[in-house]
Amino acid sequence: MLFTGTYELTIDSKNRLSIPASIRSAMDPEKDGTRFYLVPGSRRGTLSLYGDRYYEAYSEQYHASLPPAQEKEDFEDLFYSMAAILDVDRQGRVVLPQRLLDFAGISGPVTLTGARDHLVLWNRKDHEAFMAANQQRYQDLLRRAQQQAQRGG
Repeated sequence: MLFTGTYELTIDSKNRLSIPASIRSAMDPEKDGTRFYLVPGSRRGTLSLYGDRYYEAYSEQYHASLPPAQEKEDFEDLFYSMAAILDVDRQGRVVLPQRLLDFAGISGPVTLTGARDHLVLWNRKDHEAFMAANQQRYQDLLRRAQQQAQRGG
């Protein structure tokens, strides 16, 4: 599934987050799965949600692509110990573990954004600041990404 869009949501007092129906209905249970993995985001102060089946396949490919090294082992020990599998309840909600919310500093009003193969969970104010700082750079970022793709990297 291609994850796109921006959704302004709230984490409730029981750490529940509603996954928008448009996302849930577009997921292919065979390819994407029916649950989510919640992992630390690649950007500080964010968390990432991946469809469970996609994430498990991606994880195997990523692991196999890295050369053996202590840093790889340290990263995997840290990263996978922090990952959590999230079941979606009948109302379309997931319960976010407090330890991951604390790690990322996320609470209350949040923004959920599509990021191609996953979703990114931000504090709403952090996402607003990111957009304010980067929207003007869109054309430049696009041009650089295209140049990098042409160079093969």
